[in-house]
Amino acid sequence: MNHIPSKCPICGGKVEKGTTTFTADLKTGVVVVRNVPAFVCTQCGEDWIDNPVSIQLEAITDRARKQKTQLEMVSM
Repeated sequence: MNHIPSKCPICGGKVEKGTTTFTADLKTGVVVVRNVPAFVCTQCGEDWIDNPVSIQLEAITDRARKQKTQLEMVSM
């Protein structure tokens, strides 16, 4: 797991476990993954995704790129 701050380095707010939406524009299509586990600032909404989840997102994106999917929308 990467280092997740306890305080947001942007605004100083509290960082807690939550979820986010990941979007990747592949130029040939778009990948949207909802409900991605993340650490989220309760004040400004900035988010951080740890390494194991990033690896999953990379696999989803790579699969969509190989299949030349125009739109892939999934939920974790």
